[in-house]
Amino acid sequence: MSDPQTNLPAWKPILPQLDDDPLTRLLMTFALFMAAAFIVFIPAWVIDTRVLDSAPIWTKPQKFNVSFVVHFITLALIAQQIPRAVRSGMGLRIFAYLAGIGLVFEFIYLNTQAARGVRSHFNNDGPFEQIMYAFMGLGAVLLMTIAVAIAVQVWRKADRSRRGLWLGTIVGCIGAFITTVVFGFYMSGEGRYVGAPLTGGGEVIPFFGWSREYGDLRPAHFVSMHMLQTIPFVGWLADRQNWNGTIIVLVATALQIALATFLFMQALSGQPFWPA
Repeated sequence: MSDPQTNLPAWKPILPQLDDDPLTRLLMTFALFMAAAFIVFIPAWVIDTRVLDSAPIWTKPQKFNVSFVVHFITLALIAQQIPRAVRSGMGLRIFAYLAGIGLVFEFIYLNTQAARGVRSHFNNDGPFEQIMYAFMGLGAVLLMTIAVAIAVQVWRKADRSRRGLWLGTIVGCIGAFITTVVFGFYMSGEGRYVGAPLTGGGEVIPFFGWSREYGDLRPAHFVSMHMLQTIPFVGWLADRQNWNGTIIVLVATALQIALATFLFMQALSGQPFWPA
């Protein structure tokens, strides 16, 4: 079976068609580095029996390793819409380098704190932790700013005939940046739990660590942040199926923001995402 428009096998467009340009190489290098880090830290994750906040001590660094792999592969894929000359220029590469600085900082601090057996996030126990937690917020912004820079170039330079992917990339990147900053900023000031102390969420959802007994603000943050993946994918799917990409993307975006808002309000009322 083949695609009549491209004469390629029907499965072929599903595979990533990544160009060999400076921006793509940078983004994929970050993704591969984090994938390697996930593998390297598996022994520590399995052998180290220490527990922090109802989870093995290395679970949080491993969660971030996975998240960063997904983050940078997504950026590399959606950046392919931008002409190669722009991807080879210095403008986007500067944003990628800044994201790399944020990545390295978060990676080092997360693993250092895990090795020390103390919390990395929501840790204001002393002057050092307070300063580092503030830098983590800056690092998170740097990691997301590259998405906005790519969205701007997609808006300016990409092929608008693929309406779903084009609009989905712009809306997904910018929407993820705004909502992530809003929810993240609120959590950094108020803490992750509502109705429970910072150190005790009770029973939690495995791997994610979200409380099943108290209001937890992190599910809303998770849903909003991953607009970066879901909305471009919905747009890409709409194009493949010859659906109205504009309507599909806008409806999907509204639904995802509504879901994130619902989870946020649910947590504020003290209700868990998934009750025990």
